[in-house]
Amino acid sequence: MKSRFSTTLLWLTLALVGAPGVMSAAPVEIKLATILPVGTSGHKSLMEMRAAWQKAAGPAVKLTIYAGMADGEPLLVKKMRARQINAAVLTAVGLSEIDRSVSSLQMMPMMFHDWNEVDYVREKIRPELESRLRAKGFEVLFWADAGWVRYFSKEPGAHPDDYKKMKLFVLAGVPRQMEIMRDLGYQPVSLETEQILPSLTTGMISVVPVPPFLANALQFNRQAKYMLDMNWVPIVGAAIVRSDVWAKIPPELRAQLQEIATVAAGKIRTQTRAEDDDAIVAMKKNGLVVQPCTPEVLAAWRAIAQRSYPMIRGPIVPADIFDQVQTALAEYRAASAAGTP
Repeated sequence: MKSRFSTTLLWLTLALVGAPGVMSAAPVEIKLATILPVGTSGHKSLMEMRAAWQKAAGPAVKLTIYAGMADGEPLLVKKMRARQINAAVLTAVGLSEIDRSVSSLQMMPMMFHDWNEVDYVREKIRPELESRLRAKGFEVLFWADAGWVRYFSKEPGAHPDDYKKMKLFVLAGVPRQMEIMRDLGYQPVSLETEQILPSLTTGMISVVPVPPFLANALQFNRQAKYMLDMNWVPIVGAAIVRSDVWAKIPPELRAQLQEIATVAAGKIRTQTRAEDDDAIVAMKKNGLVVQPCTPEVLAAWRAIAQRSYPMIRGPIVPADIFDQVQTALAEYRAASAAGTP
């Protein structure tokens, strides 16, 4: 009887301390932050991705999403490095805090004409960008975008000179962009996203370059009722996770989660691009005035963009990546002209 009791106690002890095959390992916790507002299509797609991950991984992986973060993207990067969070959805502004190469997809005004060009160039240079981010300790879960930046202003404006008398919002954490805008004759004001609406209200700023979906979601159009119908730059970004955290997940499961993330990215791109157009329609019903961009005005903006390229190549976008983008665009446009894109 004593022997049987001892054997039973031994097995119970082994189970409690984690005998192989008996006790499962602690879940890998991924805490993902994003400035995407709650309720936007991008946020909803992230929540769908979380549900799909839970179904695929069970208790092995726990994904928590913190949306609508008021912290600026540079601060989110600092929090990842400090392990307060370990993943984030960032635009090129935040990603450039890790490696400046990613700025090539967003911080080259009027370099891209449409989404087809953005998609082509992104896929062309994606292996290089991901390799550079990996070298800094981060893995890319997916690439996505969030619409074209348009100019929203409190006063009517179309020609580049019209905006030189206005105070222009520039996202905090990009000091070189401030310098470039000043060199081009503008009056930039550095702010975080959550400061935009009160600053429009007080007159601290009068122009906000943002994608329409964000202007609509955060109600910037209530103060800035004029929008220039011109694509300035695409908002491009990625979901990233710390490499050391991602490595804790078994390779087979990582592959499944990566596939789910890729599907989510495709959905985010499709929805946000459509959401931009829908947002413009909704804002027009609430008094938004769309300022047309005539061929002459467009040419003036392209001239301004061309003037900025020597200031961007090197200080903002690494020269080699800047050149790769231009080469890829030339390839794509030549193929399109020949009818073989």
